[in-house]
Amino acid sequence: MMKPSDEQLAELTLKDKKNFNPLVNKYAPKIRVFIARIIGNWQEAEDLTQETFFRAYRGIASFNPKLKFSSWLYRIAHNQAVNYIKKNYRFKTVEFSEEIKNKFFDEKDILETVYEKENAEEIKKALFKLNSSSREILELAFFEEKSYLEIADILEISVNSVGPNIKRAKDKLKHILEEKHGKFNRKN
Repeated sequence: MMKPSDEQLAELTLKDKKNFNPLVNKYAPKIRVFIARIIGNWQEAEDLTQETFFRAYRGIASFNPKLKFSSWLYRIAHNQAVNYIKKNYRFKTVEFSEEIKNKFFDEKDILETVYEKENAEEIKKALFKLNSSSREILELAFFEEKSYLEIADILEISVNSVGPNIKRAKDKLKHILEEKHGKFNRKN
């Protein structure tokens, strides 16, 4: 017997609330990291993760099982993070691991050069100079490795605007890094 998909589990939750537990177990760590990177606070991310799952459980009847459960859940988490930012009007720092740096700097451009020349603290400072929407789209694309379709669904934007928004966010980050470090020659 095949394990039910996330979408099927969400649908089955309407009949038996125990079916929601595997979804929480699967997605809670990912949602916590996603929120923490957006708001810059691991402790608050824990509370917002719990609130995300509470809202998801409470609103499970509104979930369309023909769509991806993960995108629906990330949209709820996105809304929680945005509301937190609006309420608190400030950003806090978040750890920036070697794994994150490696995922983000996989393209050959100015960012790779800066990464090679500077430490993670400089990169973290530059990321937190971005507005929350730019930081969030980079988070979804590079750290969460979401597809354009999933990003569009989570952020409630058109699929055609995802690529340009990612490019704009990367350009903003590039500009911040170039202001701090000057122009670098690209390695070929």
